[in-house]
Formats: sequence, C-alpha cells, structure tokens
Amino acid sequence: MRIWMDILSPKQLLLFTSLAERFRELGYSILLTSRRYIQLDELLETSFHEWGIIRVGEWGGGSLEGKLRASVERMRLLLDVVAGERPDLCLSSGSPEAARIAYGLGIPHLLISDTPHSPVNRLTAPLSKRILTPWVIPIREWVEVGASRGMITRYRALDPCFWLRGFKPDKSVLGDLEEGRYILFRMPETQAAYMRAGDREFIELAKKIGEILGGMRLVMLCRYVEQAELARRILGERAVIVDRLVPGASLIAFSAVFIGGGGTMTQEASLLGVPAISIYPGELPTVLKFLERRKLLIHLRDPGAIIETMTRLLKRLDAVRDSWRRRAQNLWRSLEDPFHVVLREVESLA
Repeated sequence: MRIWMDILSPKQLLLFTSLAERFRELGYSILLTSRRYIQLDELLETSFHEWGIIRVGEWGGGSLEGKLRASVERMRLLLDVVAGERPDLCLSSGSPEAARIAYGLGIPHLLISDTPHSPVNRLTAPLSKRILTPWVIPIREWVEVGASRGMITRYRALDPCFWLRGFKPDKSVLGDLEEGRYILFRMPETQAAYMRAGDREFIELAKKIGEILGGMRLVMLCRYVEQAELARRILGERAVIVDRLVPGASLIAFSAVFIGGGGTMTQEASLLGVPAISIYPGELPTVLKFLERRKLLIHLRDPGAIIETMTRLLKRLDAVRDSWRRRAQNLWRSLEDPFHVVLREVESLA
C-alpha cells in the first residue's frame, strides 16, 4: 500500500514523519508532500532534508484572499503530482487541497486532527473517510463541522505523543543558553485565519516578563519575520530572538518555564513536565482545557495576572518543576501509543 501524507505546518511535519517512519518499518510505501512556507522551509532544508518531501505550492500570507488564491493554485499543482504517484490512501491534518484531491480521485482520506475548531475542517471533515482524534475531544465538536458520528475514532493520547514517545532532549540546541536558566516564550500564530490578535501586545507582555527574571534569560520564538523585527525593536538586547524554526521539544525540555500563544508547543511542554502558561488569546481549545484540568497548564490572558503568576512560580521554581514533572509522568502512564489506532484504521482500508 502507498500512503500519501500532506504536511502544512511544523506540527504536521513532526506528526507525519513520525508516522511515516513507523509505516515504512512495516513495509508501506510513503509519499510526503508539503508547501513553501516560512515556518517550514528551513526545517525541510535542514533537519528533515533526508525525507525527500516534495514541496508543491506555497502559503498564501496573512489575508483571506491570499490564502484562498494559494490554495486554489496549490490544488492544481498538487493534482499532477498525486495523479502520477497513484497513492492508495491519504492522511492529512486538515489539508483542504489533499482532502479535495483525494475525494476527486476516489482515494480514501483519513483526517488526523486535534483541532475541530480550525476553519479548514469544515472543508476537510465532510470529505474524509475517517477522522482520528484525541479522546478528550467530544464527538459533537466534529459533528458541528460536518462529520458523522460513525466516521470518528478516538485514541487515548494527545497528538504530541506521536513524536514524543521515547524522546530524549538534545543539549546541542542550547548554544550559549544554560539548562534551566531561561524562560521560553512562543509567539501566537497571529497570521492564522482563525486568529484576531496583534503582535505588539504579546511582545510588550514579553518585555514585562523579562523585567522580573533576575539572572534568567528570556528566549522568544517568533513565527514570522515581522514578529522578529518588531520584537528586536521593542526588546533590544533584553531577549534572545529566534527568528527561524528549530525542532522545539529540546528547547522546551531544558527551559525553566514555557509561555505559549499556540497549541502544539504548549502541549509538548505539559507532556515534558515543564511548567506551562498558555496566553492563547481566544477560547482555549479542548486539548488545552484538558491539560489545564490536569494542572499541567495555566491559562491566563490578563498581563497583570501573568506577571503575578510568573513571580510566584519563580520564587519556588524547583518545587514547581518537581510537581509538574510528577503530574506529567502520571498522565503518560494513562496514555496509549496512538500509532496502533492509526495502523488499525489504515489496515481496515487496505
């Protein structure tokens, strides 16, 4: 069987290469496609260059019209690739182009996603043969975007479990950073179609956090050139600005505290036992609400409350980290290997 996986984001790169590795070990043939995108380009050309991922089309920028035009053009280009490769099955995590092409060519599409709230799922869920999702997500959230109940299979794991199982942090990513002596701040995805928040407010928050860190350093992970340029103007030398994509799990693992405006790295921090504060500007996604209930995540939006909480955490950081780590270990013991659920669904369509 030949399986096609379409990769649109850094999270999906981690998800689908981890799946591809295990499927290849079982003798499956794999086709990996992606797109040109500032958040993916460097990873595809460095850490993941040996995978032979075919890049087709590009990201459409921050505007809705730009995204739509890029999607239409990418679908046209991607069809030529897929028709020539003739895969038997398609996996995506909400790729409108992959779902539409798979439907048009009669290829079963399996949607693996923990974000039913993402706008793309109104396009991808109804075209999918199966939807695979974490058990903490209510089935109704998928029904609301066009799925039928019989399509949905849930695994008892969170999505980062696909690539964090057996993970060992790599200290070579630290450079001149000292283990446990920096706060990692991940900027939100402010150019996503579902996000209506600006960069400046988050960078101003980071500036306030930097003022209470004492001897610790502030490391800011930016998603876009515009974010990095604004961060440098506001923060100057008071923070380490990272304007390129690096495999983040090791940076998270060695940080003292993680502050995140998105979903994936926030989940990674919680699963790695790193004290995590979510500054997600909208309603918290279901998977993050679950981690909040397990006391592996604190969700705050008010800048004053964030500074107050950070001050409190830093005063007893060793004890906080120990308790966070224990809770993370307890959670891992209750989770399954989600690959086996994906494999079962794939084999049922073979």
